[in-house]
Amino acid sequence: MAHIADDDSRGFAAVERNHIREKYLPDWEWMRYDAPTPHNPPLVPLDRARIGLVDTCGAHVEGQPPVGASGRAAMVPVDAAVAFSHPGYDVTRAERDNDVVHPAHTLLQLAADGVVGSVAPVTVSVMGGVLLGERLLQRGVPATVESMLQQQVDLALLVPA
Repeated sequence: MAHIADDDSRGFAAVERNHIREKYLPDWEWMRYDAPTPHNPPLVPLDRARIGLVDTCGAHVEGQPPVGASGRAAMVPVDAAVAFSHPGYDVTRAERDNDVVHPAHTLLQLAADGVVGSVAPVTVSVMGGVLLGERLLQRGVPATVESMLQQQVDLALLVPA
């Protein structure tokens, strides 16, 4: 792996784990997998693909309650006014520019410009700060997959926050 000048992320996983253990769950550990997900090249050219947006920023429709750390997924219309609720980051910048963590407007512009074929009408947002990963795997992931399948998405863009 190449060295990145001024990279201050070395050891971040341990720092984050220790923070979570001290503040929330004393025996918390990162979820680990035996092998990476297989590479799946797109089956449709990008300029004809329907793109689905999935993010972990805790976006929800303005005026509706957030999903919190439940592991559930919020189904958010792509053109909806959104609010953010997330314990893991300061949402001030996201509130000023939603596209920082929920790039729905950027995707719509890319579709208007012909870069992508279209954008799925409903985005999916989960809380990235779900400390019990099983909750996300049991609740958020199935709902996300179902939404993407129902909307006939060719490619899902995952934006972590």
